[in-house]
Amino acid sequence: MEGLTLYTYDRKNWNAIAERIQLKNIKILTAQEMSYIMAIQGAPQKEGEQKALLPFPQEYYDFSLLISGDNERVDAWSGHLITAIQLASVDPTADKKYIVDKKYANDILNTLFYFFSRSESLEKFLSLDDRTITNIVECNNDNIVSLEQYLNVNLFGNQKFKVRLIQELKRFRIFNKLGDRKVFSAFVCGPSGIGKTLTAKLLHDFLAPNERYIKINLGNYSDHNALSSLIGSPRGYIGSSKGELSSKIADSKSTVILIDEFEKASQEVHNFFLELLADGKFTDSQGREYDLDKYIIIFTSNIDENEYNRIIPPELRSRFDLVYRMTLLSDLEKMAYIRYKTDYYVKRVNELMGTALEIDDIIEHIGVNLKRLNNIRFITREIEQYIASIVEEQ
Repeated sequence: MEGLTLYTYDRKNWNAIAERIQLKNIKILTAQEMSYIMAIQGAPQKEGEQKALLPFPQEYYDFSLLISGDNERVDAWSGHLITAIQLASVDPTADKKYIVDKKYANDILNTLFYFFSRSESLEKFLSLDDRTITNIVECNNDNIVSLEQYLNVNLFGNQKFKVRLIQELKRFRIFNKLGDRKVFSAFVCGPSGIGKTLTAKLLHDFLAPNERYIKINLGNYSDHNALSSLIGSPRGYIGSSKGELSSKIADSKSTVILIDEFEKASQEVHNFFLELLADGKFTDSQGREYDLDKYIIIFTSNIDENEYNRIIPPELRSRFDLVYRMTLLSDLEKMAYIRYKTDYYVKRVNELMGTALEIDDIIEHIGVNLKRLNNIRFITREIEQYIASIVEEQ
């Protein structure tokens, strides 16, 4: 039983894997099923009767559901997994392959080292083409030019911020390749509705448009259990083993993370991010390591400069690659956004609903209230409400 290979996969690639292997060739083992099998194997037998371990016919054996949920403690799944390997290995001539969600790989390799001597990517083994670039470092120069244009088109106002952001991202790409910097971090503050969180969303949409957006709102992370909510509870706390940050990273190939309302987090959470930015990785409560090499983390806040110096510890401030306070949009910038958003809505509404809305009429109506509309979300809502009222009358 020595020298087995554990094939690990990213759950986001499961559909492609299942299509390549075909589900009929995969045995997905569950804790309930293994408990039943172990009970049968342990039942008394008649004198002289030899109990056989009946092998499963499949070629691939997935251990992921044996470990997931409340069974993530080693003592809850190790016996089941050993029995599964024994059952699957009865026929020594068969080419059995053991597969698992990659986030459980280290636990299996460390616990069952006498079975498994190495791990290998299942996607690589199956030659699945996964060349999509989802991080800023592997973008080529043309990609960076396209990103700059994308931000200019979709993020209104704060031109100096967009210039600084691109400059710092270019610098990060160089020093990440040299091995000197693993994570790019930006602390962006300013009033609500001016594009702070939109910046992170646009970076995500450009780099990984088909992946889940990783957003953490730290407004809910100010109590003494904040860190457990973020990276999970320690082993032994049944039903609360998974943290929001670790779960969202595991479920998405996106390398952009938004940390919103950062100033509201507890000191313990601030210390966690200090360590994360220093090391470029973190370990969750279950001992699983998450390497954030080439990731972009955008921290946002509404605080002003005085509050920034008072709330954010100096050692953490020194870790940010970019600190910028975004400002309210000028009247010209607001009008540009109104025209852009109105044009977007009018074209879609006219096409889908057969209406004949006039762009200039709507822009003129919204422009009357320009001075009191400083929040982009409020401007969007004003446009939506006015268009809806016109459509309802037609």
